[in-house]
Amino acid sequence: MSMLLPTRSINPAQAHRLPIVLVARAVIFAMCFTLTIVIPAQRVHALPVGALFIIAVLASLPYPQSLLTSAIPFLEGLAAAAIIAYSSPLSDTLLPYLLVPALAIGISRGFGGVAVSVVISGGILWLSTQPDLKSDAGLAQVSLVAQWLVVSMAVGLIASWAKRILVTSNDPDLAAYESAYRLLDQLRQVSRQLSVGLDATTLTESLLDDLLATMSAARGATYVPGDSTDFRALSTRGVRPEQWVPLSSGDSIWAQAWSDGDIHANTHGLSVIEQDAFGAVIPLRVGERTIALIGLERTNEPFTDEELTAARVSAGTYAIRLDAALLFSDIRFSATTEERRRLARDIHDGVAQELASLGYAIDDLGATHTDPATSAGLSDLRREVTRIISELRLSIFDLRSDVSVGMSLNVALSEYVRSQAIGSHIQVHLSLQEAPERLSIDVEAELLRIVQEALANARKHAHAENIWISSRIQPPLFEIKVEDDGQGLGQGRDDSYGLKIMSERAERIGGALEVGARDTGGTIVRVSRA
Repeated sequence: MSMLLPTRSINPAQAHRLPIVLVARAVIFAMCFTLTIVIPAQRVHALPVGALFIIAVLASLPYPQSLLTSAIPFLEGLAAAAIIAYSSPLSDTLLPYLLVPALAIGISRGFGGVAVSVVISGGILWLSTQPDLKSDAGLAQVSLVAQWLVVSMAVGLIASWAKRILVTSNDPDLAAYESAYRLLDQLRQVSRQLSVGLDATTLTESLLDDLLATMSAARGATYVPGDSTDFRALSTRGVRPEQWVPLSSGDSIWAQAWSDGDIHANTHGLSVIEQDAFGAVIPLRVGERTIALIGLERTNEPFTDEELTAARVSAGTYAIRLDAALLFSDIRFSATTEERRRLARDIHDGVAQELASLGYAIDDLGATHTDPATSAGLSDLRREVTRIISELRLSIFDLRSDVSVGMSLNVALSEYVRSQAIGSHIQVHLSLQEAPERLSIDVEAELLRIVQEALANARKHAHAENIWISSRIQPPLFEIKVEDDGQGLGQGRDDSYGLKIMSERAERIGGALEVGARDTGGTIVRVSRA
């Protein structure tokens, strides 16, 4: 049946010419014609049979797409009902033809369209025949017409169900994609209306500032589950990353708050080493899930139950917003990664191949020309094409280089340098420091892009011989410096977007970008979050 019934959404303008409808139209008309000829009492209906044949032929022809062609199954049903109704006496053998338009409408318009068509056809049959309900013949006629109308309704219902089942079974992802599209469109509209957007770092910083002010706390931090560790810090106030090390297991108040979703407090602070301080951990929950932990600490007095309850209520207003921001961050990272890979494929399969062919053509021309001036010009052109191809290959590598759950930022930087993506003529000096905890993957990805842009500038424009890369990662803090001994900062062009894009990337992850000249010559690019 799947060969006759379409397995994708169809154009209603072509419903009258679907294979299953054409087959049903031919078979049912042949049956109506045969019954009319075989049954002696029905032979008087030769003219209605001929009219129905014309309707069947017209309904089977191809027409240019328009609103009228979309209505052909409805018009076919109405015409068939009128022919049957005005045959005298009522032609019982032609009633089965009502199944054909019901089938076409059920496939293209669903059960609602079938119901409308059947009701109108029934009205035509009733008004034209006006049976005598007091006589047995009239009641029998009404009963027969009603039976075929009910059967038509059932055929249309089955057709609509069968179409839906086949479409779902042949394209199981279609509904998921449609749902994803609707949700993403809603997300786009909502994100434009939010005061702080859907940036997780900005949200948690705002939350921390509110809690520190209302709780008179001296220090605070917000943690979410990490990609490779128990937790990673999204934002901190007055806390160095190495001071607080929350774990999801054990007997610490971090673990207790994470497991039971309740507020926990102590009298020795939240640092790894016990101190004369009072600490509290407040979980952020969405439904039955704990999505983040907020640590607060002060030294003057313990947190009261009233303060902690008020803090949880205040933090709860941020929970769903933070959950949405984290989800949006994952979606944005996945979409960005896929787009970069697509661009890399397009460049490799498109312009890179065209340039390679151009290089071969230049080689062929150089081999056939003996004029020294022409040969020299072709050699210069070949070197320039080779240089451009090399730059394209490096750009492709830049696009495909990325961080992941199993590859941190510093590891990605090491792999990038080791692959000679910077250039074999440049000496690169790496100094990498990284805590066991990681930054979020989207933050690491933005930092990698900033470093790649800085390295590309040093390679293309500064003509540097040495590049020094220094990376210190202490989540949520970071500092990365890229220095070179090249020509230094030149006059910026109005159409140059490199520094602007780097600055936008740094701002997006809550960092600051600084670009300046080295004391001994060259350029230094520094991106940090203190």
